[in-house]
Amino acid sequence: MVHYPDFPHPTKINQKLKFSRGYFENTLDKSERYKILRYSTNIIGWNSKLTDIALHDINKDHPIDVASRQRCIELLEKHDHSEKKITLEIGCSNGNLISNFQEINKYNYVGSDAQSPRIMDLARLYSNIPFIEFDLIKNPFLESTFNNIVMLNVLEHIENDQLALDNVFKILEKNGLLIIEVPAVSFLYDDYDKQLLHFRRYDMKNLIDKLINSGFMIEKKTHLGFMVFPFFFITKLINKIFKKKVEIIKMANISDNIVLKVLFKIEKKLSNFSLPFGVRCYVCARKK
Repeated sequence: MVHYPDFPHPTKINQKLKFSRGYFENTLDKSERYKILRYSTNIIGWNSKLTDIALHDINKDHPIDVASRQRCIELLEKHDHSEKKITLEIGCSNGNLISNFQEINKYNYVGSDAQSPRIMDLARLYSNIPFIEFDLIKNPFLESTFNNIVMLNVLEHIENDQLALDNVFKILEKNGLLIIEVPAVSFLYDDYDKQLLHFRRYDMKNLIDKLINSGFMIEKKTHLGFMVFPFFFITKLINKIFKKKVEIIKMANISDNIVLKVLFKIEKKLSNFSLPFGVRCYVCARKK
């Protein structure tokens, strides 16, 4: 039987809500219940247009995204030693990681996002999973709640990224894990990133410094897209130098090809190594 934590009430101090039979129920008033739990929203750094593109125009099994989800599960299974395994995904609107968690069936998954329309769709589709809407900058959790937190391609959409990481640290239980992925190489920030509403790209050192400043200890650091990086670097550099306007859908579909799939299969065999560069920075950090 899944045992989720009690969730703080969005408006009533010292009251809790428990997730049961597909709804959040007030532990003091059973008549009060919600399909999703709403704390706060944030419409900066993402919009409905990007959600529609992600859901309808880009293959959810794009090679780099498949590799990203696989790496997430691998790191959790290797480094997570908690008993309850309550795992919060921050930025779950595409819903793609949920099936990976369901396949292994040992993590008590909680989905969250800062915008609600897609969250409601997911709550209807996965009625046995709790979904919450909250802005990480306005952290509603006043105590440590989760064993693991997953943030794949989320931090770059948050303007105050240091505060966001500080709040992740507060939400995690002692010895809890943060699995985080962000776009790599700050120098390559271009029109494509602007259209995706990225505030920045990251260098690994910069990301590690921010994690350490928040109190984390680094368990594993590596890159994703090591094998394809030369092609990526040249393309981004051309876009940057010539200030090319980039079509998000076109770029994503061009890179969704058999060559990329083969290169990521080769890269998977190198997963035990800390790859020195790539398309995305990938880090597993622990709260000590």
